[in-house]
Amino acid sequence: MLIKKYQQEEPDLINELLHKGRVTAVLSITLEGVSKITDHYIYEVHLLDNGTEKTIPVIAIDVTQALAKLEPHLNIGIPTTTLKWMLGTDRNVVATNVNL
Repeated sequence: MLIKKYQQEEPDLINELLHKGRVTAVLSITLEGVSKITDHYIYEVHLLDNGTEKTIPVIAIDVTQALAKLEPHLNIGIPTTTLKWMLGTDRNVVATNVNL
């Protein structure tokens, strides 16, 4: 656990990141549930993308894959709703991974 003097409320943390010139950063990743796709999970990634706070669901096998799926879409101005559709729906997972 982080020492109390280093803990910050989220708005303060975001302001500090922006003040230091860090406009893109992952703030948290939470496992939200199990996907209907075999061996896949639903992660909720809370991040700053080009200075904009976003919360995106990502269907992935693990946290590493969730971040790898998210990375190519950062800093290019894709709206949150579009990212949610691209990364958080089972339609966009490779069809060979679907266990029908």
